[in-house]
Amino acid sequence: MGESAGNCKTAFLLAADLQPHEAAWRDWEGYAQRAAAASAPLLGFMPQVRAAALDETLYQSLAAIATEDFAEILVLPVAQDLNLLEREMLGRVLAEARRAHPAIAIHHDDIDPGDPLLVEFFAARLGQTLEQHGLIAQRTGLILAASGKGDAASRAQSYRFLRLLWERAGLAAGEIGFVRHEQPFLLRTFERCAKYNLPWIVVPHMLWKSEYFCYAEVILENFRKDHAPAAGWPMAAPPKDNPGMTAWLARRMTQLWRDKRRRELARQASPKRAAPPPASTYVVGSGTIAAVTSKSEMAKLLHDLWGGQHHGRVFIKVTWHGYATGTYTDPAALDLLLGALPTPAVVLEGHTSSRNLGGAAFDWETQARENRAWIRQQEAEYLRRTGLAEVLARHSAQYVNITESYWDDACVRPEDVCRVLEQRGVKLLYPQLAHFIPQILWEHAGCPLISFAKFKGATRLTISNMFGLLPEPLRAAWHGPNITYMARVCCDLIKLYGVLFPLFGIAEALYTAIRWDRRGLYRSRWGNYDLIENAGYVTASRGLVTADILASRLQGQDVNRSAFFDVVRSELGWDEAAANAPLPLTVLAS
Repeated sequence: MGESAGNCKTAFLLAADLQPHEAAWRDWEGYAQRAAAASAPLLGFMPQVRAAALDETLYQSLAAIATEDFAEILVLPVAQDLNLLEREMLGRVLAEARRAHPAIAIHHDDIDPGDPLLVEFFAARLGQTLEQHGLIAQRTGLILAASGKGDAASRAQSYRFLRLLWERAGLAAGEIGFVRHEQPFLLRTFERCAKYNLPWIVVPHMLWKSEYFCYAEVILENFRKDHAPAAGWPMAAPPKDNPGMTAWLARRMTQLWRDKRRRELARQASPKRAAPPPASTYVVGSGTIAAVTSKSEMAKLLHDLWGGQHHGRVFIKVTWHGYATGTYTDPAALDLLLGALPTPAVVLEGHTSSRNLGGAAFDWETQARENRAWIRQQEAEYLRRTGLAEVLARHSAQYVNITESYWDDACVRPEDVCRVLEQRGVKLLYPQLAHFIPQILWEHAGCPLISFAKFKGATRLTISNMFGLLPEPLRAAWHGPNITYMARVCCDLIKLYGVLFPLFGIAEALYTAIRWDRRGLYRSRWGNYDLIENAGYVTASRGLVTADILASRLQGQDVNRSAFFDVVRSELGWDEAAANAPLPLTVLAS
């Protein structure tokens, strides 16, 4: 665990966007010491932890530590966002300190504004404010007051945080306003929100009562004077006294220290003595478990899947159901797949109620079509914020929204579909599914269709991914009373599309995979979970069944004792070898 002199070799410098003369500075120094005590059992030694200001005086703080007996200094910036000048200053100060003290290793990390613990801090403070003012979350709107002082990427993180906080607290609507940026300026956001018949709560996206907090406070106070509906809008206090702050700091300290140790061990490994690399591809039954870390490896997997044949285009059913971190087809995974394809791609997905940012004052089940302009706007915003729009544009990939095709009456006549089904001897349990196939898919029958799903549950894989080909934005009726009902719907969709296209399943854990845990750090509407980072594996098969069997088993599911897979076995067939053969230990360990 600990080094012989670990507590005198490593120093942590926690640099906050505070000044020593500010009232919150003493709280910050207290957090630094509590973080030292909390991280000691995890590190194996008692670290030396100092508080510093995130400005030009950071160099003096580093220089002071360098005069003591330390071999390394680990710097943790603590601010919800940094502007370009602050980032430049941080990089310059660290570089100068490294040049001045070459014998001391100096490393730093970066804050994740969407960290689940941060979301919990703000959600707890928000909940307290709601209770103090007698407000009901489901009938109250949220205005996130962010500084906006950073670049476009940091403001995008503020939008992401708004979504996470709104989803966590279950509020009626969510809006954002910036104190130091005009799009949208906080005052303009107040003016827009005042037009709605809702009480609003203002949550500053700041950890302390900093100058930006004071700016937001003054803007709200002035707005209240001139707008009677806003007189009762409360502002939540920053979460500086949340006890979880200590856990958050301790976790960051531990992670930074361990990451540095991992890099050192990797550099020390001798190539001559290193173990041979493990196999990167395993064939189990009629499916494949493959390590995929590059475009060339993905291209080889696809080549092996469809026997090297080239097609006019490839259809890809992605998983885009919401913003919850790690649960949707992310830009990096999609970029890897699209870059490996030899032919143009058509990405398929339908609208869903979980991809909006809130503020939808209509019934999704009965009024979605008449509000399609708003839904389409939310769709475009989702693709922009997640970076998926950029990936689609980079690869010139076409995006076909199943819902829009259905609303535009651009689907194939059901009698034509039924005729093909009858010719192939395929009978559906739910014949109404024949109404939902877009014309563009019908025109390219015979091209491959890949169900590209996330590792996010033992049954939420490539088969369940086909559920998104139902056009209704709210698919509650299709879920039915239990999991076997939904399984039969998914199997019908696979039969339907399997008549028109050769189907391929790829369940990916390329950059993130989900491990469900009621005490997990991340939260979605389905519950809490943790993330497995960069596992780099996929399961794949011709047809979807085997890919799901392997992916489910890798997540610990006994597929022979699953109600979902019982339906799959009876409706789509089975792969006994994939269900029962030993799995490679290398993959299980990852």
